[in-house]
Amino acid sequence: MPRGSKEPRGPQSLETFTKGVTTTMKRVIVLSLALLMVISAVALADGVGAFSAFKSGVGARALAMGGAFVAVADDATAVCWNPAGLAQLNDTRITGMSTDLFGMGITHQFVGATTTFANIGIGLGWERAALTGQGAAADGTPGNLFNWNESAIVGTLATNIMDIGLAGANVKYYMATGVDNTASGFGFDLGLLVKLGDMFTIGVNAKDLGNSNLTWTSGATDSITGLYTAGLAMSLVDGRLVLATDVDFDGTNLGDAHIGIEFKVIDELALRGGVVLTDNFQNYYFSAGAGINVAGLYVDVAYIIQDFAQGQTANTLVLSAEFSLGSLLGETEEVPATE
Repeated sequence: MPRGSKEPRGPQSLETFTKGVTTTMKRVIVLSLALLMVISAVALADGVGAFSAFKSGVGARALAMGGAFVAVADDATAVCWNPAGLAQLNDTRITGMSTDLFGMGITHQFVGATTTFANIGIGLGWERAALTGQGAAADGTPGNLFNWNESAIVGTLATNIMDIGLAGANVKYYMATGVDNTASGFGFDLGLLVKLGDMFTIGVNAKDLGNSNLTWTSGATDSITGLYTAGLAMSLVDGRLVLATDVDFDGTNLGDAHIGIEFKVIDELALRGGVVLTDNFQNYYFSAGAGINVAGLYVDVAYIIQDFAQGQTANTLVLSAEFSLGSLLGETEEVPATE
């Protein structure tokens, strides 16, 4: 065939071209639905912010990356960051985390387990935040000790949609114990992940969609304000380097922005760092951490330096672990998000 001439388009090439156009259109539809989901959720939000400790996120790996994890969500903590991420896993995992938030005596804990069944990611988690304090009498003298306890049981389902994106949902049952009474209520999350080629992934998560309402035994009601997040992750150097960024919408207000990085020095060691921009990007704080992987056991640590820009510190040390049972059960650890 002469140089510069074009090969005639045969049936095979036409079929490939049509398939490519169809896939692109599907991705546009999914991304449009994701944007619509966030806009609709923000429009519905008007809560007062109960269970605010839960909004800090779970897992030392994600927190070391400044919480920029909605478009990553490729471990068992995806239950809390973006339920769609469970569809990326193809093994059985158990995970746990414990920390004292900002050194204020607020314990924050999480345990969870994930697995797959018939190409559906399944997760179950329990998250708890608690504070032990002491009241004061009318004359100002110390009063009785009290416990404030907030917890949630989370069930997750995730799956591949049309081979171009992942979708997931959480159903949560909230429980709270105050000084004199208790409260409970249900909440719902929706998440999406769309992979754009081999490098970029877009993530969207609507947490406590439309707000989650709690009813106290006293007859009072409370509301957990929705948190809506959009994120972008970029994978480089054969997946050894991950750059990610997220933006939150807390109710109808612009929330924090998160920027994170993870670099796998070797397969068994990863280093991480992040920055969180707060107060309409006027203030910021940093995070850093590392993780090791030994025979499917992931041990991670994160250190969060709060209020660094103001010359004050309220630091948080986070420890977490995750164990993949894949090597024991003959499973593979991870599958690509999309083709």
